[in-house]
Amino acid sequence: MYEVTDPVAAEQAAIAAENERLARQEERRRGRGSGAASGFARRKWRWLGVGGDEAIAAARGLLTEILESAQLPATQHATIERALEGSPDRETLLPAVHKGLSVLPADSVLLHLEELWATGVRWLTAAGADRCRVLCSTPGREPVTGRSHAVSGGPAFSLFVSAATRGAVPVPTRFLPELLPWAPLSVIDDLVDHGGLLPEDRPWAVRAAGEGTYLRARMVPATVTPADAEALGWQSFLRRRDFLAGGTPVRQEPEDVWDLLYDVLVAGDPSCLGALDSALPRAQQIELRDLRSGALNGQWKPDVLGDRGLWTLMHELWKPQEHVDPGRSEFHALVALNRAYGLLKAGDPESAARQALPFLPGAGRPRAIPAQLVPEAYTIAAYAAAVNGTLDQAEEYAVEAALSSDAAAQSNLELVRTWQRTTRNNRGPVTNPFLDVGLDHGSADWEPHCREIFRMCKGDQEGESRLNEAEDRIRTAQRHGSGFDEFFRVPLDRSRLRIPSAVSHRLVPPLEPLPRRTGPTSGTELEAIRARAALELLDDFRTTAPHLDRHGSHR
Repeated sequence: MYEVTDPVAAEQAAIAAENERLARQEERRRGRGSGAASGFARRKWRWLGVGGDEAIAAARGLLTEILESAQLPATQHATIERALEGSPDRETLLPAVHKGLSVLPADSVLLHLEELWATGVRWLTAAGADRCRVLCSTPGREPVTGRSHAVSGGPAFSLFVSAATRGAVPVPTRFLPELLPWAPLSVIDDLVDHGGLLPEDRPWAVRAAGEGTYLRARMVPATVTPADAEALGWQSFLRRRDFLAGGTPVRQEPEDVWDLLYDVLVAGDPSCLGALDSALPRAQQIELRDLRSGALNGQWKPDVLGDRGLWTLMHELWKPQEHVDPGRSEFHALVALNRAYGLLKAGDPESAARQALPFLPGAGRPRAIPAQLVPEAYTIAAYAAAVNGTLDQAEEYAVEAALSSDAAAQSNLELVRTWQRTTRNNRGPVTNPFLDVGLDHGSADWEPHCREIFRMCKGDQEGESRLNEAEDRIRTAQRHGSGFDEFFRVPLDRSRLRIPSAVSHRLVPPLEPLPRRTGPTSGTELEAIRARAALELLDDFRTTAPHLDRHGSHR
C-alpha cells in the first residue's frame, strides 16, 4: 500500500506515462484524417472560434463521440448533426456541446479538451483557459511554472497543481474535506512533507484503516499504539518502547541509538559514549555532555541525581579518589559505601573506616542517607576496628549493625565477642580471607583469582606468604561444617551496594514521526487527477461563441 519505491524508477514510469498520453492524443488526431472542410464550412466554424482544418477535425471528433455516447434532447442532437454536416450554428452549438461533455467519462473529457487546446479552439472563458493551459501543457512529472502557481481553480485542479509540484504548491484548506478521501497517498505525503497538511486536518479519519494508521504515525505519532506500530512494522517505535519498558534490544547492524543507550545506561559501558553522543538529537546530546562534565567532581543537578536510571553510567564515569560526602544525595551515599568497601578489599581498613564513619549517627549523619545502608556502614567500621585490634570499638559497631536483625550481622557480633574472649595468641587472623585477596565474601572464583595473583606477585615472598595463608584459610573453612560463616562477613547483603537498575527517560530521544514510505506520485495517478480537474473545466465552458474582431482574432 505504501512501500518505498525507487525514485528513479518512479520518475521513469511517470515520464513513460506522459509519453503514452501524448502518443494516444497524436494517434487520435491522425485517426480523424485530414478531411478538409469546404470554404463555406470553414467560415461557419471560424465564427465559432474554430480556425483551420486541425481545429475543425478536433471539434468534429468531439461532436462525433457526443452523438455516439450521450443521450441528448432532440434539438441539441439535431444541432450537433448539422454541425457535422458542415453547418455549425453559432448560437446553439456550444450549449449542446457543453451538455454532451457533461455526460462523457472524465478521461474522454480531458482528451478532447487537450485536443481543442492544442489546435487553438478556445471554447472556455478566460479563467478556464488559464486552467486548461496548466492542465494541457504541464508534462506529467515536471514542476509547473511560477506563472502556473498563480492560477487557481477547483478542488481537483488545486490537487493537480500540488501533485505536479510534489506538494510545493499547497491545496487551499477549504478543498481538503472533498479531496482527502480520494487523493493518492503519495500526494498526501507530499503535502505533509511541505507543511500543507496539518494534524488539525485529520486526513486519517477519512482514509482506509491501514492508510489512516500510517498517516497518524506520520503526523501525530503520539496517538499510535504498540499494536498500530506492530501492524506498520515501525521498528524505531517498537525499539523505543522496548527500551523504555526495560527490555534488552535485539542488536542492529549497524548499531542504532537504542543499542547505544542500552550499552551506556544499562550496561554502563563508557566506551560507547562517543558513538551515543553522535547518535542523539541536540537536546539529549546536551544532557549527555552535562552528565559527563558532572563526573569530573561528582556534582550534578538535583534532578539528575534523583534519576536512578542514570546511576549506572554516573558510577562508571565517577571514580572518586577522595572522601565522598554521603549526605549529598542517595547516589553519593551509595558511591561512598562502595568506596569504603573497595578500600577494605584493597587492604586499607583505616581509609575504609573514615569513609564509613559519616554514615553513623555520632558523626551527625544527615537524613538523606538511606536507612538500609547504615547497618552496612556499621559493619565496615566494625571490621576495620577489629583488623586494627580495637575489639571494644568493633563490638560497639557490630551491636549497632545487629539491631537490623540481619542474621549475618548477628554472626559477626558473635565472632567479635569470641575474639574478645580469646587471647591474641590463640585468636588467629580476624580478617576475611576473601577480602584479603580482593574478592567478595564467598566468591566461587577464588581459586583462579588466587592463581592470577600468584603470577603477578611471583618473587614477592611476603605477598606470596599472605596469599598462601588466605588460600589455606578458605580451604580449611570449606572442610569444616560451618563453612565460610567463621569469617566476618562484609557486606551483610551485597545487593545493598549494587547500583539499582531503572530506565531513565532523560537521554531518550522524543518519538519522531514515521518517515515517508510512499514514492513519487505515478504518472497514472497524476492522469487520474488531471481527468477529474478536466471535469471542473466544464463550469468554465462558454455558452456563446467567442467574439471575433475584423482581424480574425477571438476573445
